[in-house]
Amino acid sequence: MDKEGGGSMTFQPTMVGGAPAVCNCCGRAATGVGIGDAKEPRFLCQECVLILEQIKRVRRFDPYELEARLGGMEAAGPLVDEFGSDLAEWSEEQVLMFCGAIWKGCADKLREVIRKGEAPF
Repeated sequence: MDKEGGGSMTFQPTMVGGAPAVCNCCGRAATGVGIGDAKEPRFLCQECVLILEQIKRVRRFDPYELEARLGGMEAAGPLVDEFGSDLAEWSEEQVLMFCGAIWKGCADKLREVIRKGEAPF
């Protein structure tokens, strides 16, 4: 919607230096490849481009995103085992590694669920 509450929304992709910055599917760094049109390009990262056809079939990402959280949890587990369960004792570098593992784990699981072609509910 526009500022006055009427009309339609227009999609504005996150851009950095004139190039797409965020994958429309997993949120990682995007490439210039999209699955939409010029008005709504829906750019993808290199990994999501590989499953472009399956992504096109997804109508609602919410159920897939819920399933993808399992991937983040699984990716974080080994780091908790290694660094301990008290995050207050972790260094900044350890926390950044932890966050990166969760993000990558979620994105990888999201692509896996989409690739299987089954609704996760």
